[in-house]
Amino acid sequence: MSDREVILQQALALPPDDRAYVATALEHSLAGEGDPMSSQEFLAELQRRSAAYRAGTTSARPAAEVLADLRGRQAGGTMT
Repeated sequence: MSDREVILQQALALPPDDRAYVATALEHSLAGEGDPMSSQEFLAELQRRSAAYRAGTTSARPAAEVLADLRGRQAGGTMT
């Protein structure tokens, strides 16, 4: 298991408030590194997607399924 996978597993084991803290800190660090989406834009996108899900105009997939798809794409060399 790579270092980043170990760190991810440790972060996922944290209580919800601590995971939110880590997620916010990571998002802020990315925004500071030239991420094209500002914190406000990111929050607006999250709110838009959440509202669409609650309205039934979009669906959701289990995180494990999404991560498995991403890992498969990454292993196949199709991720950028």
